[in-house]
Amino acid sequence: MSAFVVPYQKKHIDQMKDIFFEASTRKEFKDAEDKAKFFHKYLGLYIETYPELALVYEKEDSVLGYVVASPVSDSEAINAAQPHMQIFHDYFKDYPAHLHINAHAESRGLGVGSELIKEIEQLLKNHNIRGLHIMTGPDSPNQNFYKRLGFNFQITLPFQGSSILFMGKSL
Repeated sequence: MSAFVVPYQKKHIDQMKDIFFEASTRKEFKDAEDKAKFFHKYLGLYIETYPELALVYEKEDSVLGYVVASPVSDSEAINAAQPHMQIFHDYFKDYPAHLHINAHAESRGLGVGSELIKEIEQLLKNHNIRGLHIMTGPDSPNQNFYKRLGFNFQITLPFQGSSILFMGKSL
């Protein structure tokens, strides 16, 4: 049974949604529309805008994880959906691509995320992108994963009463 990182296809979306909501810290929604808007804000927008920068880790017919990227982080669409990103505007020159990545809970620690990052980095290099970043919580355990993968630039800034950790990596 082989597993592969493959380009996103529409057939993957339901499994990606399952992983997205399982991994999300937000679990409560007012209604189906609120849940759909949340999904669109953090994942759907990237798939719609840059489908060529969406990958899934697939084993047989099961999606074990996904990564999506935006080659620019200060687009009008992203700014409208995610105003918190603008606090890091000064760092987008060196780390312009923004990533969103998740692995199914049962697949974490098995190399799924590392393989997805490796493949998205190659795609970004092919698009002449020189750096990428992720954003996470300053106390989140996932930052150790990113450090191991070379996300060595780090800065934490406040936004609306909480803090966001920006982690960048040069390509």
